Amino acid sequence: MRSPRAFTLIELLIVVAIIAILAAIAVPNFLEAQTRAKVSRVKADLRSLATAIEAYGVDYNAYPPDVPNPQYRLSDVRYLSTPIAYITSVNLRDPFNTTGMFGSNNLESFQYFNFQNSWGPNAMVDAQFQTRTAALKSWGPDRNDGGLEWLILGLDYTVMDPSMFTGINRLYDATNGTLSFGDIGRFIGDTHGMPQQPN
Repeated sequence: MRSPRAFTLIELLIVVAIIAILAAIAVPNFLEAQTRAKVSRVKADLRSLATAIEAYGVDYNAYPPDVPNPQYRLSDVRYLSTPIAYITSVNLRDPFNTTGMFGSNNLESFQYFNFQNSWGPNAMVDAQFQTRTAALKSWGPDRNDGGLEWLILGLDYTVMDPSMFTGINRLYDATNGTLSFGDIGRFIGDTHGMPQQPN
């Protein structure tokens, strides 16, 4: 009686090599699709938040205050939900969260800047910006702070302090590559023609 034939070492190595090749093809595509899905989710969440902030601004003639510490993180939306529910549910967590350059546990939510509240009387920001402009942002797939909020002042902060802001193109553009530099953000109010990302 013949014993059952087993796989040889060569056959097993060939199978392992084929699986490795297929994985090498599939994994990057999966990661790319995952990043694109996160970008779409961030844009949708920021759009919902921007709509709520605009509605608040219509009622109060000013946007909700921001919190400079910790690092302008949007961790509290009481102004948008109480007593009037400008927004019923929102995911504040930035899927591109990072401990980043500040090393804080609070760097997991989107950032929100109210230029009147946080920048106050600032010679670089004119009165119109101080009263009717705000910005929301995610650090984007590169997980670095690109200084998107400085665009409102027309400043190239990557040149002013390149050690802090590493995103050369501060406005994220997927046509430069899914993992390209830049923040994902929205300017709200009187933006004086500031660039907006497509929805």
